[in-house]
Amino acid sequence: MSNPKVSTPQRPPDLLPPNPGALPDTEFHALQSTLTETEWRFSGRRNRAFLLEAGKGRLKVAQTETELAGPCLIWLPTGQEAVMALKTGSRGLSLAVSDVALGRAMPMGPLFARIRHIVYRPLLGVPVSVAAQKRLSGSFSAIESELKGNAPGAEDAVRYHIGLALIELWRLSSPDPVGQRPSQRMILHNFLQLVDLHMREHWTLARYARQLGISTERLSSAVRRATGQPPLKLVHARLMREAERLLDGPELQIAEIAETLGFRDAGYFNRFFKRNKGMAPGQYRRAQERRPGVAGPSFADWP
Repeated sequence: MSNPKVSTPQRPPDLLPPNPGALPDTEFHALQSTLTETEWRFSGRRNRAFLLEAGKGRLKVAQTETELAGPCLIWLPTGQEAVMALKTGSRGLSLAVSDVALGRAMPMGPLFARIRHIVYRPLLGVPVSVAAQKRLSGSFSAIESELKGNAPGAEDAVRYHIGLALIELWRLSSPDPVGQRPSQRMILHNFLQLVDLHMREHWTLARYARQLGISTERLSSAVRRATGQPPLKLVHARLMREAERLLDGPELQIAEIAETLGFRDAGYFNRFFKRNKGMAPGQYRRAQERRPGVAGPSFADWP
């Protein structure tokens, strides 16, 4: 790979972040090469969609180098670093989305499992049709407008347009046939992702199944076969772990923790916690205060 000049003023702030802990959930940038070949480095700290609208360039991911010719789409999931060099006059649109924002924007229904499956895989310079380019440019531009305007409902509007962009990404990734049944492992993985995002909303099992595009019976069967436990038990376990995490700290009162976790009142939260832990939240907090430095299990311990 050649050594093009680097145009630092064109570089989006999160590509080489001065403060890695302060990145916003969603960020948009229009990138354009200057009079010389321009290079950008994608840090991999968020999911990255880049639409090369016109021009040519190169993308280097690990040891793989891909030639780019617009219009084409690049998708880099979180953790995937890359270096992109655009030739003179090239232009494109860059969208960075955190895992949390991406999860909240996932389309509902049967597409959820299929799109969730493909967002973990990179797409490197996939050609797009004129119609697809127009739709993607429209979604990216709308996201830019909502982020800048910050009008009432902007967050919901951004989420909606990210969802539309994800559908285009799925279409471009040679999607599986609509009739193909998701695997048991995929159902469990997607279910746990949904639980992490929506446990505070206390969804019913039917709503989880509807979001996954499968029947309640299929969800129950897949989760039981994979873990030996019913789905709602996993939901309650996740809520308990979050409750314990909050109780381990002194910042929130028990009533505030109940509200944070979506319980309608502190009494209901107390009963839920005691039923699952064998002691009231206050008793648990006092017991933890006598055992400093003890940390509970994390979501990474899930099956």
